Amino acid sequence: MADLKHWEGESLSVWCAQWGVPVLEAHDELGSTNDRLKEILGQGADHFSVVIAESQSAGRGRQGEVWHSPPGSGLWMSVLVPASRASVTSLPLIVGLAAARAVERVAPGIEAGIEWPNDVMVGGKKVAGVLCEAASGSSAGSGEGVVAGIGINVRTPAGGFALDIVSRATSLETDVVAPVSRAALAGAVLAELKRASDPGGLTLSPEALVDLNCRDVLCGQRVHTEQEGNGIARGIVESGALLLERDDGTRVGVVAGSVRLA
Repeated sequence: MADLKHWEGESLSVWCAQWGVPVLEAHDELGSTNDRLKEILGQGADHFSVVIAESQSAGRGRQGEVWHSPPGSGLWMSVLVPASRASVTSLPLIVGLAAARAVERVAPGIEAGIEWPNDVMVGGKKVAGVLCEAASGSSAGSGEGVVAGIGINVRTPAGGFALDIVSRATSLETDVVAPVSRAALAGAVLAELKRASDPGGLTLSPEALVDLNCRDVLCGQRVHTEQEGNGIARGIVESGALLLERDDGTRVGVVAGSVRLA
């Protein structure tokens, strides 16, 4: 694990001041940025502390899935976000929406969708994912903290995407002409996360809920849910649950497990 003093052409102190974050670490390689952020929480890291890695050897997604994060091809970052127990279901969506908005800000022309509960989609393929984990040992001064891992594919790796994801993965620079600045992308993600934060933590505001439903790529599709079986996805509700309409016409909220097209 090599600590970096500079990242994307500037010293870390410059980015720390520019983004308004209390702690910023950058590394050449880590097992996982989430794991590293958890390690430093007991050292006084406060909300919006950030860890970035050029690559991860053990990056992960939901339900233990591997997150491929080869050197220099993406933004692999973790942020300590303020959260309450009431926001557990909606938190991955709030972070995913922040990533989607950030993507559109730094890569004009891209339209980013959300696939419940935590994937950012471009052109029907996954460009980013989110993993939220409990921040045990947090000493953050106000409220509870959750470690939000965010992985965004900025450019296609030199050897191409791994075989197990090549059919369903894409990168920002696949769809735009100009190079995408990872520093601008990181700053935009942090700005959107702060925009979603209030004294009680990250909040799914009415405006954000409308935006999520506009971006919802599953709405109207027949899906299979691990928790509630098959049905038609009918949008995202205030709690962050996916609304599922069963074949008998009843509706139920899906709050956990995987969802895929049926």
